[in-house]
Amino acid sequence: MQFVRPLWACLAISCLLISAAPAQSADHARPAPLRTAWLAEFEAFAAWYAHDRQWDRENNPAVELRPFPTGRLLVDNMHAYGWNLAACGGVPALRALLRKDVYVVGVGTEEAASNAVYARASSPLARLNGGGAARYLRGKTVLCPLGTSAHQLLLAWLDGMGLRDTDVTIVDVEPDEAVRALAKGLGEAAALWAPATYAAEELGLFRLTDGRKSGIAQPVLLLAERGYADKHPERITAYLRSYLQAVESFGKMPVEELALLYQRFQREFAGKALSAANARRELETHLLFPLEKQKALLGGVEADAARPEGPLRDWLKDVIAFHKKTGALSSREAGELESLPLVTPRFLP
Repeated sequence: MQFVRPLWACLAISCLLISAAPAQSADHARPAPLRTAWLAEFEAFAAWYAHDRQWDRENNPAVELRPFPTGRLLVDNMHAYGWNLAACGGVPALRALLRKDVYVVGVGTEEAASNAVYARASSPLARLNGGGAARYLRGKTVLCPLGTSAHQLLLAWLDGMGLRDTDVTIVDVEPDEAVRALAKGLGEAAALWAPATYAAEELGLFRLTDGRKSGIAQPVLLLAERGYADKHPERITAYLRSYLQAVESFGKMPVEELALLYQRFQREFAGKALSAANARRELETHLLFPLEKQKALLGGVEADAARPEGPLRDWLKDVIAFHKKTGALSSREAGELESLPLVTPRFLP
């Protein structure tokens, strides 16, 4: 026996199929969000503000910001989390560059002034300098997290006094713990980064030097995962445009307004309460680079004619030399990195 569907039922089914098709097609065509990864530190400030103002949604349907506790974890979890764009210091970034996983597409900040070496105010180091400080320090214990920007600063400071790392005993200690230990009389000096530097000064420790005074540059790099960037260069460029729009906005704000905004960023993104004084310190010790300065740093047509490749490569060569000196990089690995072919201005807007 044949069953004949009523005409109205056939029309209803046809309408349902037609109406469902565009929705399924739209869902299928919707691009995945741009995944970004950050430490809860200064370089994430512009990313957070661009996201807060929704500037980062231009040409990117959605953007995710995920915090990581350290640069090493951020780099090591690149494929597990699947981030497309991230920021971290030059020290951990070299691991990803060595694997040829990323492009360096910009500079989030330069933070040498926020890394510093401290001693107790009662230490002879607080009043000695030059040869006297070197003679006193020889054979003493220095607290420092090994393989980090603070370690790079420590070696530069020792070198400036004519000392080598073998002339002192370096104990691997994280900055927060190092502050407490030094204040209690353990060790002769400690190499730290912010915000541990603020805690050091609140405890009355004496700042001996910082990265800027020691003549080094310590950039935080903006990294793009190569596979994603090659496939979607326009999305990387669109995101960098929104990031740099935030940087430009910061440059136009009064310091008091910017410090209040930075305190809000620390509360909302980092979950930290930062005093107004320390917010101003963060702003003073971190450099920001708008678009024209980014072009000069990374090289290319807008670069300084005297340094067509851009000074960023020189900064990173110093980081490579530091890793080679500590044994973290072999001579072969250092040689592979020194040409730095994956540092490129081509994604800048």
